[in-house]
Amino acid sequence: MSRPDHEHDISLRPCTYADVGQIHAVELECFPEGAYSTIVFANLLLLANEGFIVACSGGSVVGYVIGTGIGGEGMIQSMAVIPSFRRRGVGARLMVSVIEHLSKKYRRSSLLVDVSNEVAIHLYRKFGFSETGRVIKVYYPNRSDAIEMAWDAGFTLE
Repeated sequence: MSRPDHEHDISLRPCTYADVGQIHAVELECFPEGAYSTIVFANLLLLANEGFIVACSGGSVVGYVIGTGIGGEGMIQSMAVIPSFRRRGVGARLMVSVIEHLSKKYRRSSLLVDVSNEVAIHLYRKFGFSETGRVIKVYYPNRSDAIEMAWDAGFTLE
């Protein structure tokens, strides 16, 4: 049985405050143990502004990425795509968008990822992120460690 092709009906745009409820629903579906609250997302929207990007299909938010700047360095705060839209290029499109945004302001950007999330680590490597060697023990609600990955402006997106 073939799965529907969701890639062609996805649009990316800057997040608005009206999206916060849907983003929270995405968060709950993707990270039920440690979901950010709607207040956290509202604060991140204020901080990230145009670096908070949503992926939409049929008027519904199906994913998001948040790129901010901290101490002269870009930072991908969070990214999620609902399971039914994974493996369709949505995460890759969000990564391209946030890297393009951050690279206008910062030569280096970093992120934290669950050491056991091999799919995410593979995606980040595809976009030029590499492990820095920094590990934060018991970072996630599931008690998993976080590894830091970083991207240097010398890497070009294809």
